[in-house]
Amino acid sequence: MAGSKSRDTKLPASNRRSRGQTMTEFALVAPVLLLLLFGVLESGLLLFSVGTARFAAGEAARQEAESGNAAAADALTISVVRGTALGTTNLSQVQHIDIYKLNQAGGGVLTVAPGTVDSYNLDGSARNSIPWPSSARDVKNGQSDFLGVTIYYHYTWKTGLFLFFGPLNLNQSFYIRLEPQTY
Repeated sequence: MAGSKSRDTKLPASNRRSRGQTMTEFALVAPVLLLLLFGVLESGLLLFSVGTARFAAGEAARQEAESGNAAAADALTISVVRGTALGTTNLSQVQHIDIYKLNQAGGGVLTVAPGTVDSYNLDGSARNSIPWPSSARDVKNGQSDFLGVTIYYHYTWKTGLFLFFGPLNLNQSFYIRLEPQTY
């Protein structure tokens, strides 16, 4: 096809320059837009993980308050955590769950009672001996124990955007007073 011209040569020179300028601008702006898009996505996933951990810790503490000193109180609590989004999704991995007694100091400040931390894996197996079994919990009217639940979990970045920060080891705690079982 002698004498045929390519499409670009039929366009005026100003239009060819405009197309080249558009591609250059896109090449400069696209990485910034993708960075922004992936940053928003990653932030949303992280906030979802933190929110589900907060919900799981609250539900676990409420289950403990309701169960009181029942023999299976801790097992019920672990199953509650397993049933929340924190236990059913792969966005974050639960490392362990601690259930412990709290002492109330002056001014209402709660502190962890030494030697009372019961630690469990998400499957319900104990990580240590159980120094504060649920049967030892005081659930009398007016003098019920305070209890804390802390969930330790691990968040790994999903989009690869923040991998240089490394994975995040997070925890969420919730404190509650045990419900009296007798009045």
